Amino acid sequence: MSLLAAAVVFSTALGLLNLLLAYGIIRRLRAGNRDAPPAFPVTDAESVGTVLEDFTARLPDGRDITARTIPDGALAAFFAPGCGPCAELLPRFVETVGRSGRSAAEVLAVVVPGRGDAEEQEREYASLLSPVATVVTGEGARAVEAAFGVNAYPVVCRVESGGRLTALARDLHELVPPVTV
Repeated sequence: MSLLAAAVVFSTALGLLNLLLAYGIIRRLRAGNRDAPPAFPVTDAESVGTVLEDFTARLPDGRDITARTIPDGALAAFFAPGCGPCAELLPRFVETVGRSGRSAAEVLAVVVPGRGDAEEQEREYASLLSPVATVVTGEGARAVEAAFGVNAYPVVCRVESGGRLTALARDLHELVPPVTV
């Protein structure tokens, strides 16, 4: 009988230790992700067909861009420095858009201001994107981000004239078919 009692006490203690460790792991995961953006953007599949909120963003060359001045069929891509998936998408985006034959006026790239020392990365993203896209950074990027309702990255959208979202994806290849040579 004492052997059975010892087994029950041991298995109960082991179960409690397991619960305690699981609780600690969950607390650490939650604490580590408080500053991270949500896994999916507010702009989602249900947003397709909606008209963007109006916004005005000043470009580095002094021109303004608004929801109404976005060309029909334009691509809009959102990147955030420090975002792993954004860093992976960036070179593919530049290559694919460059080979697609789209002009920079037909592609809007939004580099959302990061935290802390991300300024250098923001400039690097803008430099890589500027040959293939109209790049919006700084406070203008925040205005565009709010108009599209984006809060997680990367996001690639297709927009028709007048600011209506016609397609939305997490990856460029879902919106731009591969170019065959």
